[in-house]
Amino acid sequence: MARKTNYDKGFKFKVALAALKGDRTYDEIATEFNVSKSLISKWSIELQKNGATVYSKENKSNLQEANEQKLYQQIGQLTMEVDFLKKFQSKFAK
Repeated sequence: MARKTNYDKGFKFKVALAALKGDRTYDEIATEFNVSKSLISKWSIELQKNGATVYSKENKSNLQEANEQKLYQQIGQLTMEVDFLKKFQSKFAK
């Protein structure tokens, strides 16, 4: 059974943009980027439907909220690690 390949957003955007330009066929794009024609079609449709949200304020605020959440998570983890190391150090300092 073939492995499912996960493509990053930048790659998908590049392929979809190449398809939407219309200067090459799907066969040529599929050969260049080593993806199937069905994926190219799917990604270009997604770009056409959702392309306007790239510049919306709502999208930027959602991205900022996600980044903040990630930072708070890191702060919590680091705080726990510091507390653990302080307890560990106090056991051996005696």
